Amino acid sequence: MLSSFLIRNFRSILELRLDFTFGEGKAPNRYKEQEVMPFLDGPGKQRLVPCMAFFGANASGKTNILKAFNTLGALVRGEANLLEHFDPNMLNRKFQDTTFELTFVNGQSSFIYRLVFDSSTIKEEALSKDGEDVFRIHQMNPEFSPAILSDTYSFEKLAEVIRVECSDGEGRQTRPVLNRIGVAYSGLSADLKVAFGYISRLNSFDSNQPGIHPVIAVNILASSLGGDGNAALQEIVDVVRRLDIDIHGLEILKKEVGQNEPFRSGTFMQINAQAGTRHAFHTISKHKDVDGNVISFEFAKHESAGTQRLVGLMGLVLHSLNVGGLLIIDELECSLHPLLMREIVMLFKKRSRNPKGAQLVFSTHNTDILDDSVLRLSEVSLVRKTMANGTITRRLVDIRDEGEDIRNVTNFRKQYLDGLYSGIPHPAL
Repeated sequence: MLSSFLIRNFRSILELRLDFTFGEGKAPNRYKEQEVMPFLDGPGKQRLVPCMAFFGANASGKTNILKAFNTLGALVRGEANLLEHFDPNMLNRKFQDTTFELTFVNGQSSFIYRLVFDSSTIKEEALSKDGEDVFRIHQMNPEFSPAILSDTYSFEKLAEVIRVECSDGEGRQTRPVLNRIGVAYSGLSADLKVAFGYISRLNSFDSNQPGIHPVIAVNILASSLGGDGNAALQEIVDVVRRLDIDIHGLEILKKEVGQNEPFRSGTFMQINAQAGTRHAFHTISKHKDVDGNVISFEFAKHESAGTQRLVGLMGLVLHSLNVGGLLIIDELECSLHPLLMREIVMLFKKRSRNPKGAQLVFSTHNTDILDDSVLRLSEVSLVRKTMANGTITRRLVDIRDEGEDIRNVTNFRKQYLDGLYSGIPHPAL
């Protein structure tokens, strides 16, 4: 579970620490018996929010906050090089490097991963567990916990791995050690495996882009169901139907196609270059006509944009709930009715649907969700941007602690739109 995220010198962000702890003091009475959870229980009496919603005007930096998660995940996954991921604040040159510092909990332990880099060099990389360093590398000078050293992997051996596999040969670290160890030396340390597994999965989904294809959604969900694609597809259909979407069923058809056969719109193509084969996956949706007969529709052609996005999105949502993962979505409301957006958020807040502590982090312009106490004071973060400080955020709980009379029963929506908390545009047309 995510506890905090420090972002320094990234796009519009100069320096920002995101706090995902429950900051409202005393827990509600009999909260363990309530279906809607006020917080998730972490180790050492930590209380973490199941949801975090970012509100703010256009160009305030909401998307940049979510992109920071994606950039850290991409670096640890080993995608592209530092130059492509180094994207500093162009309007304030206070810092020369970009820093990401992510704090998360796993089981009964708390981990902190820190990465400092510029366009050519990783200046610092460190991982700690419960306050003790697992490893720390500063300008190619490594330190390792005795827990990960052994006769097979001595200090000298691990230092050589860093020099040969994580540097440019000229004394500059160019690849995260966590990536190399996580990929090639996964059995070295359980702590390293946990950290690599959590951080490498960081990825933000942009709802403004074309929706996730049903094949991908099914495969993602199937990975948490023992690889059972049929069960994954049925689980998506069941939830979509309960959200009042008039689909009787979904079917994914697989067909081998020739090398020169043209690509068909709405079809997902799987190419095996080694075997020289191409398979096309075509999605069919089922509806009942006025006489009760089941009729087949071409999913990509006949279903609405909202339905297509919802089917793809539910694969991610259900997978996160199954594994207790972190789901990050930019503009969650895109093509969705406000009540459907509310139900997605509530999946993460209901005890029966989220027993493993999954978290949803999202940006939105839809203020309807502020109306009926779906989100608590600790789960609403207001984003704005200034020339001096770049993108900054304040949670409602922080505003309350500064003296404002804000309670969880307050109508946040009206007060937000009235400009009480800032984070809204002030057009002068």
